[in-house]
Amino acid sequence: IRCLFLLFALFLVIQLTGKSVIKLDIHFGEPDHQHESFLEYKRDLDDDKPRREIDNAIDRDAREKRAQKEMLQNLGGLQPPKKENAIVNVEPELPKEPEKVVPKEPEFVHAFTGETKLPPVYLDYVDLNQPWDKAEEESSKKDWKMNKYLSDRTPLNRDTEDGRHETCRKRLYQKNLPAASVVLVFYNEALSVVLRTALTVLKESDPRLIHEVLLYDDCSTSDELKAPLERHIAAYPKIRLVRAAERGGLVRARLYSSRAARGEVLLFLDAHCEPTPGWLEPLLEPIAKDRTAVTMPSLDVINWQTLEYSGADTIWVIGGVNWLINMLWAPIPNREKERRQKEDPYPITANLRTASMAGGLFAMNRQYFKELGEYDEGMGVWGGENMELSFRVWMCGGSMHFVPCSKVGHIFRPAHPYDFMGNNGEVVSKNYVRTARVWFDEELDFYFKIRPQLADLDVGDLSERLALRKRLNCKSYAWFIRNVYPELPLQRDLIGAGEFKTAENRCMDTRGGDLSQGGRLHLGTCNQGGGRNANSNRFMMLTKDNRLMGLNFCCDSGFSEELQFHICHNQGGAQAFKYDPVSKRIQQDSGKKCVTGDTSKGKVIMADCKDDDKFQLWEFEYKYI
Repeated sequence: IRCLFLLFALFLVIQLTGKSVIKLDIHFGEPDHQHESFLEYKRDLDDDKPRREIDNAIDRDAREKRAQKEMLQNLGGLQPPKKENAIVNVEPELPKEPEKVVPKEPEFVHAFTGETKLPPVYLDYVDLNQPWDKAEEESSKKDWKMNKYLSDRTPLNRDTEDGRHETCRKRLYQKNLPAASVVLVFYNEALSVVLRTALTVLKESDPRLIHEVLLYDDCSTSDELKAPLERHIAAYPKIRLVRAAERGGLVRARLYSSRAARGEVLLFLDAHCEPTPGWLEPLLEPIAKDRTAVTMPSLDVINWQTLEYSGADTIWVIGGVNWLINMLWAPIPNREKERRQKEDPYPITANLRTASMAGGLFAMNRQYFKELGEYDEGMGVWGGENMELSFRVWMCGGSMHFVPCSKVGHIFRPAHPYDFMGNNGEVVSKNYVRTARVWFDEELDFYFKIRPQLADLDVGDLSERLALRKRLNCKSYAWFIRNVYPELPLQRDLIGAGEFKTAENRCMDTRGGDLSQGGRLHLGTCNQGGGRNANSNRFMMLTKDNRLMGLNFCCDSGFSEELQFHICHNQGGAQAFKYDPVSKRIQQDSGKKCVTGDTSKGKVIMADCKDDDKFQLWEFEYKYI
């Protein structure tokens, strides 16, 4: 009864599903099962009787073969003879094709060096076969503040030498760096100089990294910068020309050109530069790693008279700051040397953190430049904008770096070839005072002690720049000095400042000597309350760490009895001067030598300390102890 019940249930399942799957195993091969095949048959249960008989025959055949296989295994694994018409479902194994190995692109590459030599390109309207006109050459120097005559007869794409340090050639850079808009702002610049800058940028750069070379004409009046310029750049699709409707001056022109640029990185160059091989990648990579980084190339010199190129293979100084809001060159501090040794396998050409930038040659993420407030639109033509941007970058969360492996030649002219759209001195002073009033905090009064004649100068509305500083949550000027450039003393670091007066109304006077190495400290007549001149030559400082200094360099007694100005090394020795408030002497060598006014020479010297020498007694205009 149970069996009948199960058969009846199976019959119902078959009727409901409508079909069944029956697997028949036909197996030939050795005991190690190297050859196996499976035949699968699907059929309907409603097939006619002949089909079922065939199925039964196949089933019997399969059983016979399995029995034969077992017998052969028992007899030692002999192979049965294959029937000629036996059906074996064994797919032949085809040889596999070897996988194609796609070479992986390198993630890091050496800097592009533009090794391809190009045929020289010249201005199309200059006849090179004419004899040299010396008088016209000299006239061009006077009018253009450089040798324009020679420039017009020099290839616009002349070769530049690879003057990098050998370790720069070993460095590898990320391959996928952001592309730059190289911005060249010009006003009445020589056409050959503008074109040479633009063509050299293209020649010495990896094309993938140049989005465009943007020429921004600040409403020039020179005829050669009209149709001739457009004609010469027509063959270069990456050169784009934008013309201002009216002149704005260098600062505003850079501001407006940045808004016209389209590349991810802004790279400002003066329009009288020549980049050299390998210059671009070192500027871009720090920005790719940190969008708040600002990078500056190493500046080499293109002689304004001969156009000869000269420069060092690395950088030995950083950009410093003085109280006149000027950029000055200062030795690399020990803290920066130690950082480079620790962080870079080639420390001699590692990037240098710098407190300030020199002029307007720098690279910066374009969006970050906008977020940080671009340039101060209230500034005049030129002057101080580099320092204002330097303070803003550091105090508002960014960083600035000199890049020794990026070398750019620059024509340093003896004077500006253009006017300042007004009084030159007043324009620059206005820019400086705008900077001081926005960024100097509690040190602002000290700035006006140095430059009292500027205290009442009208510099326009500052509300927008002050609001920007607040919105960016920027740090204080004291923080900048303590953390970025501690070499500059704050008022709290001083013993005395201002005029240093001795007998007979005589005062220390730098006469500009602290602007260069080896300048002498003079003895001059005090101002007697008559204010200071533009360079504040009689403003001296004596610090609590025993530095006697002008506004730039430190006094040094190690070269002669006459005090000289040299870069402050902060190592004491011949630059250490100790003040005795009781005797009012400034002493060295354990009190044996004293700073002395020599009226006969008109110099300040070191002499043996004497109780009766009135020219060894000094009073400070501003006392801090």
